[in-house]
Amino acid sequence: MLVLGCPRSGTTALLQLLLASDSLRTVQSEGHILWDEFHHPSRRGWDSDALGADDVSAREREYVYTAIRLWTRGARFVDKTPESCLRVGYLDALFPDATYVFLRRRAAATVSSLMEGWRARPRFVKYRLPVELTGLGELRGHAWSFVLVPGWRELVEAPLEEICARQYVACNEAVLAARARTDGSRWIDVAYEDLVSAPVDEATRLFEALGLPVTPAVLSQAEALTRRVSATALTAPRAEKWRETNADAIERITPLVADVERRLGYATGQREPA
Repeated sequence: MLVLGCPRSGTTALLQLLLASDSLRTVQSEGHILWDEFHHPSRRGWDSDALGADDVSAREREYVYTAIRLWTRGARFVDKTPESCLRVGYLDALFPDATYVFLRRRAAATVSSLMEGWRARPRFVKYRLPVELTGLGELRGHAWSFVLVPGWRELVEAPLEEICARQYVACNEAVLAARARTDGSRWIDVAYEDLVSAPVDEATRLFEALGLPVTPAVLSQAEALTRRVSATALTAPRAEKWRETNADAIERITPLVADVERRLGYATGQREPA
C-alpha cells in the first residue's frame, strides 16, 4: 500500500493512523532508504525526483523486495514518501498490485505549511543543489527542501511562495495523471479536511475500503487526530492558520494553484478545519 500526497498535506498523520493496525508495517517514517539508494538526482544531472517504470533495474528490484521482507516480517507493507507523487509509474513497475491512498488538501494551508517548512532549516532540507536559489531572501543559497520537482531550474530566481506553489501543483498533477492511467479500483481518495473533521468516520471508511479490521487501536488513533499534533508539525493546528502567517504570499500564488485545486474537487471559498 502506497500513501501519496504533497509534502505538508497531512501524510504523516495518515501514516500514523494506518500503522495503528497490526496488519501494516513500514520501513521507516518515510521510505528514502528504499528509493534513494539508486536514484539520487545528482546521478542524473540533477533533473528531479521524478521516476518512471524504465528506471527500475533488476538489482534494485531485488534490493527493495529483500528490504521490505526484512522490515515487515510478513505484514502488509505501507509506505509514505512524498516524492512518490512523482513516481507512480516507477512504483507500479515494482508493485503492480499495489493500492494507492491519495491524500489531498487545500492549497492555501499546504503551501503555507511548505513555506514554514522551508524556513525551519535545517529540518526539512533534502538537497544541496549545484546552483544557487537567488529569490529566497535570507534563505538564499543552495539548500532545497522537500520534493525536487521537474523544471526546478526555472525557479532559481523565484520567491519562496512560488517554489512551494509549484511543489503543490507538480505533486498533485502527477498523481492525477497517474490515476487516470491506472485501474481506478486500486485508488482510495482521502481529503485532509474530512480526516480531521470526522476522523472516526473517515478511518472506518478507509480501513473498510482496504479490507482491514477497524480495531480499538485504530479508532483510538483516529480520535487522537483531533487533539494530537503530528510528529512533523511545526506548530499546533488551527483553522485557516495560513492567514496568520502567509496571507499575502498565498494571495499571490492563488492563480498558480487554482486549476489543480479545482481538479482535486475543491470549490472556491471552502474553508479548512483546524
